[in-house]
Amino acid sequence: MMKIRTFVLDDYEEVVKMYFDFTTEVFSNRRTISPIYFFYKEITRWINSDKHIILACEDDKILGFSMSYVDSFNGLTQSIYNCEIAYVKPTYRKTRAAYMLYKNGYNMSKELGLNIHTNGRISNGVSKMMKKHFDLEEQFINFEGVNNGKK
Repeated sequence: MMKIRTFVLDDYEEVVKMYFDFTTEVFSNRRTISPIYFFYKEITRWINSDKHIILACEDDKILGFSMSYVDSFNGLTQSIYNCEIAYVKPTYRKTRAAYMLYKNGYNMSKELGLNIHTNGRISNGVSKMMKKHFDLEEQFINFEGVNNGKK
């Protein structure tokens, strides 16, 4: 049965690997990706700054993770609950894992009384899921490409 649970230190290696895979997938050939060593350091920073790391699991298998936190943009805005990263391993993307991770973030934002901010890849259908299941609206779309001197 699929469920979500909180990250524990025994999950560290797997979360590092998924975060590396996430970054490699998102930025594909557009950016150079740092060695995996730096991903270990980043997950350690998440842990030390009390970011919420949630795992989607089935039995003892980890299917994906999300990382969220309360964010005030360094005091420049009212605080929001930022569901910054959600990643599901490709094999499990047609399951309810992504929905469960985003639903957890959505519920946490409600519990804290904060607006939610979240990201999702259009190519994976996350934007459609957000519109269908949650009371959220699209704010902007990011574009990235190669600067080849064209104006």
